Parts: sequence; structure tokens; C-alpha cells
Amino acid sequence: MLKQKWLWLVVVLLLIGSIPGLISRWNVETASNNYEIIIPYHEIVGVADNSDLSIDDVLATLKEAGLTTVSLEVSSLKDMEKQGTIAVYEEHELASLLRFTPYIDDFDKDKLGLYISLPEDPETDQFLKETIQPEEVEIGGERFYFLPKDNGEYFFETPIGYNGSATKKINKHGLLHVFRVGNDEEHVNETIVNQLVELKNDSVSGILGSGEQVIGNGQEKQVELIQKLQNAGYFFYSIEGNTQKGEDKLASMTNFDMIRLLSMDVNRETTLKVGDSVDRTVRALKERNIKSFFYHIKTKGDAEENLNEAVTYLNDVKEKVPSAFTAGTPILFDKFAIPAWVTALVLLSGIIFTYLMSEIVKNLKLRLAITGFMGLIAIAYFALDSIKFTQAFALIIACLVPIYAVIKASHGSTRIRDILVQYAKAIGISLIGIAIVIGLLNGNGFITGYFEFRGVKLVYIIPIAGILLYVLSKWTGIGSGGIKSSLNHTFTLLNKEVRYWHLVLFIIVAVIGLFYISRTGNTGPVSNLELSFRQLQEDLLYVRPRTKEFLIGFPFFILALYAMGVSRKWGMIFLVPGVIGFLSIVNTFTHLHIPIGISLLRTLYSVVIGFIVGLLFILIFKILRHYWQKAKVKWDSTP
Repeated sequence: MLKQKWLWLVVVLLLIGSIPGLISRWNVETASNNYEIIIPYHEIVGVADNSDLSIDDVLATLKEAGLTTVSLEVSSLKDMEKQGTIAVYEEHELASLLRFTPYIDDFDKDKLGLYISLPEDPETDQFLKETIQPEEVEIGGERFYFLPKDNGEYFFETPIGYNGSATKKINKHGLLHVFRVGNDEEHVNETIVNQLVELKNDSVSGILGSGEQVIGNGQEKQVELIQKLQNAGYFFYSIEGNTQKGEDKLASMTNFDMIRLLSMDVNRETTLKVGDSVDRTVRALKERNIKSFFYHIKTKGDAEENLNEAVTYLNDVKEKVPSAFTAGTPILFDKFAIPAWVTALVLLSGIIFTYLMSEIVKNLKLRLAITGFMGLIAIAYFALDSIKFTQAFALIIACLVPIYAVIKASHGSTRIRDILVQYAKAIGISLIGIAIVIGLLNGNGFITGYFEFRGVKLVYIIPIAGILLYVLSKWTGIGSGGIKSSLNHTFTLLNKEVRYWHLVLFIIVAVIGLFYISRTGNTGPVSNLELSFRQLQEDLLYVRPRTKEFLIGFPFFILALYAMGVSRKWGMIFLVPGVIGFLSIVNTFTHLHIPIGISLLRTLYSVVIGFIVGLLFILIFKILRHYWQKAKVKWDSTP
């Protein structure tokens, strides 16, 4: 017993020694508190074109409501014609127009290509000359730029650059702007990058991807292009749920100088209301390290009504965003690297912790084998310098710690003080496991979401399976008398008759299990009532505790401790749902893109509220037990 206490002390001291790594993460996350809201320029132009408002009117209205940033798409000849900046004719179109004029002989019909009217804006005119380098021709006293079809570089839909007049309008209203960039032919990419370098100023700092690939993906000059943009002072965005091909490589190339962006498109998500968009924005800002929000103006219906809806969104976000956040250019995370000695301390604490947790096995050789396996993973990490080994190490800890915490603290009592002590013990063990997991999976790659915890589903399944096996072993005696005795118990159990109620029970458990798994992650079905309840919690508590923790897992664990004080055998059944609370708080901290402060606050709420709800469970249990005992006495006394 004394030896165990010393080992626990060593684990705690090692984790205390590794705290500098967690402090670095905390400082980096709390220093990045700017956020921006982006609306695309072409949607602003669309509102102006379909209303009595000018582009300046729309920009001024949005700026006053809280807009910080406007995005600009790269333009092609097609886009410029659509905007009315130029007119473009193919040779056969121009021939048709000139057919019945005296100028038809001035036109060479065999000269295939595009004829472009000269722009009135001198900047646009200069831009065309520098980018597509057209020939200048004159037909009937009218001058055109001519772009041959066999030029091999630029065509009607080829991206050629950004609208200079648009950037002027945006700057005039004191708004920031970001440039959207896709991937094209190498010469096109080079032209775009060179223009972006020239356009860089204090009002623009971000490159937002467009299309399916990051710029330069699969091309030899990609590194050179990215370095040019970085040297000019640009950072890059990553769009939540819409990873571009080559984005992981880009993130690694830029040392994770990435801003996470959430896009809300009311034109695609037709059921998305303004209030939903506001709630999404505020929640993502507080809880997910997302600092940029791309809001689309509706394109269908009345343009001014659509503008008013966008204004409502901007005003409501401004009101609901916590005072700790400031509207402006997003701030990149400072670079922080975790020293090798810190990782070594965490791995060593994890190895010792594994040995302590393996005490539930009761077989010294197996305990040493498990501990040795964790030691080999740690050695492999330092030998091969691969985060896959720390991810594997963290996954094993995350799966085992809820099982151990529940079993270690499963000492039943009908005294609330004793229950509180065991509850605190289980929480403390869980926090040690959590400290090991987040201590290993730390750094810019993890908090930006490019490196992640692997095996989330296993954390939801293995602890429940482990506690279920533990309870069954205590009920049936399997595992209590050595391997031979366990096999005999197993064969005896397998030879028992299967009754209909067994099958019904199996189906019920299977359905509950499938529903439980479907609710893990962010894609499970959620009712409108539950969504409203969640939002109420966020409004009241800043961040909502997880329902499965404070309303299911922890209350059932509290109930299990009390019920085991009455009947250990029957009370242990409640340990199975009880483990959900502990696996869930471990899972909370494995979402590494969530600020560590948010995870701590969420867990604190769950632990406190879960204990209170657990006391209510005990009260209900006592009432039901009282009536059950009265009914049983009555039945037993009936002749």
C-alpha cells in the first residue's frame, strides 16, 4: 500500500513538472482574441444591382452594423464583362455585328480570338496590359484589345487578377479585405501571386482558398509561391468542414499559420435562420478557436430585405459576443514548441500511471507486460520522432482511465460524505489521465486542428464494455478464481438456457447502444427542444456542460455508490451508465482545438451539477425502494 502511494506521488510530481507545456498552450489560446466577419464583395454588388442602393450605401450600412472584412474573388474576362467593366466579343460575334457596315473589310475574320473593349478606368486598362499583354487593334475607328485563341495562357474564363476599383471602395469605408485564391495553371498562379504581393497593405492579410485545391497543389513551384505570400505578410484560412486538397501540406509548410473559418451559407442551408447563424458564430468563437466567420447574403427574394437580414445578424453578433473578444484582423497563434524533456516527463508519468491502473488485472506478469508495452511506445516515439506513437499512447490512456476511475472508486456507502469522497477520487484519477493526454497532444498542429486525437469512438465504447465485463464478472464469478475457474464458470454460463426475455433484453441493449453511438460526435440527431435547452445553458453559463455527463453519467455513478451501500450486487448495475460521465470528460479534453479553459469550465459545471442531480437520483431511489419494500411485505403476507 505504501508503495502504491509513492507511485501516485511520483505521477503527480512528474505532471507538475510538465505544466510549462500546458501553460504555453493556455497563453497562446488566450492571446488570440480578435475575430472578423466576412461578406463576399460580389454579394454586396448583387444587393446594389437589385435595389436603389449604391455599392457605397451597402458597404456603409454593413460597416455600421459590425462588418469587418470583405472577400474578393479573382476576376476573369468573363467576370469583368459581367460587371460592365469591359465588353468581350469572339471573332464570329464581331463579324456578325460588322457584317452590314462599311467596316467589315477592316476586320480579319480568319484571325481567331477575343476582342476586348478598352476599359474606361485607367487602372483596369493598365492591369489588362500587364497581365494578358494583348495586341491593340483598330476597327472602324474603334480601338480593341485582341487576345489570340492560340496564346496558350489566357482565355475567357481564365483568372487574371483582382478588381482594383473594388479594393478602393472597400478601403474607402475602412474595411479589411481578404483575397480568395484557387489553383490554376502554373503561369496563372505566378501572375496572381505577384499581384497579391503588390496589393499587400495593412488592410489585407489573409488568403482564403477557393475551389477544391490550395494554390500550387501538385506543382513544382508551390513552395516558392507560398513563401512569396508569407514573406509579403499573408496568412491562410482553413474552412471548417471543407478541407481543400493539399491543405494539410500547406499548413505544415506555413508552420500552421492558419486561421480557422466557419462559413454560413443561407443560400444552401435554406432552413438556417438569423438567430441560428448568430448562435453558431458566438459558440464557435468561444468554444472552438474559430476567429473568422464567412456570412453570405441571401441572393433570392427582395435585395433590401436580404440586406436587412445581414444587418440583423451583424448587430446581434456584436451584442452577444463576450467582451473578451474584439472585432478586427484575426491574430495568429504564437508559435510554441513542447520541449522534449516535458514530453519525456509526461510519457514517464503515463507509464507509471498505466502500471497503477493495471492493478485491476490481479496478475503481476500481465501488469508488467501492459506497462512494458507502454514503455515501448514511448521509446518508439523518441527513436522515430512520429506523433503517431504519442497519439497511440494517449488513446490507450483515454480508454483505460474511465474504467479504472470507476472501479477504483466503487466503494458503496449510504453516507453522502463517503460518496462525495469516492466521487472526488474518481474525478481526480480522471484528471490525471486527462493531463497525460493533453500533455502529449500539444502544440500548434493540435490547437489548429491539423493534428488530432485518434480513436474518439473507442473512448465511447471501450470504457462501457470494460465496466460491463467487470460487473458481469462480479455477478457470475468469472475471473475470481484463476484461469481454470474462470473457464469453468464461462462454460457453465454458456450452457444455460436462453429465454425469450434474454432476447428482448439483448435487443433493447442493442438499440440503446446504436442510439448512443449515433449521438457521439457532432452528427447525431438532436430535437428542437434539446437545442433550445442547450442554448439556454450557454446563455446562462457561458459554455454548456454536456448532458450525458451531468444528467446521465455522474448522477448514475452517485446512485451506484449509494445503491451498493444497500446491495453491492444490484448497485453495481448503475456503474455501467455511470462510466459515461468519466469517458465523456476525457473526450471533452481530446477535442484539442477547443481552448483548454473552456474544457475546464465545462467539466467543472458537469461535476458540480452532476453531483446535485445524483443526490436527486438517490432521493428517487429511496422513495421507490420504500414503496417496493412495503409492496413486498404486503405480497409476502397475502395467503
